Amino acid sequence: MSHRTKYWMLCALAFGASALAGVIIGKTVPAGGASGNAALLFPLLLGVCGLVMAAGWLWWRNTDDLQQQGQLISWYWGGTFGALAMLVYLAVFFGRHSDLSLGATYLFFAQVGGFFIVWLVWRLRGRGQSE
Repeated sequence: MSHRTKYWMLCALAFGASALAGVIIGKTVPAGGASGNAALLFPLLLGVCGLVMAAGWLWWRNTDDLQQQGQLISWYWGGTFGALAMLVYLAVFFGRHSDLSLGATYLFFAQVGGFFIVWLVWRLRGRGQSE
């Protein structure tokens, strides 16, 4: 199997795992209100998300440095600008304290927290000095 074929198969695996996780979460989490088994369901679904990340990691390990840099820059700058633009849109059209605006704000804070944790691990491993 060629490297290119393996790369695209792993890419399809990552997208397929994401779609499957979406279906699983959509079928197990009620549309309105909390789940009756939230204390059990939350760690289970975090495990499903971990499997999605593992599938994405397989793809990531098969990309070269140039592709990785393109992905990192696109996700950081594009994702950050897109999130901020959506926060402004939701606040303007639905109000700052609407459920939609607050949910998006919480998601943005979770992204910032995740970024900070990964950056801190990267820094503590001494990668910042060698790169």
